[in-house]
Amino acid sequence: MSKSPFKIKTGGGATKRLIALVAVCALLAMVIKHPHDAADMVNTAADHGGGIIDSVVQFLRDLTPN
Repeated sequence: MSKSPFKIKTGGGATKRLIALVAVCALLAMVIKHPHDAADMVNTAADHGGGIIDSVVQFLRDLTPN
């Protein structure tokens, strides 16, 4: 078997895993301690995300010639 010519890092470092673990723990703690506020944040993010997608779609439509 030959070596890959691409230098692709396949493993994550300990720091990356630690940051991900802390982020997941923080999100879980927020959902457990303040479920109503967490649900409001998700709904707000979904509303803004939909607006962003609509804006990008409109921009791409405006690029196409009539």
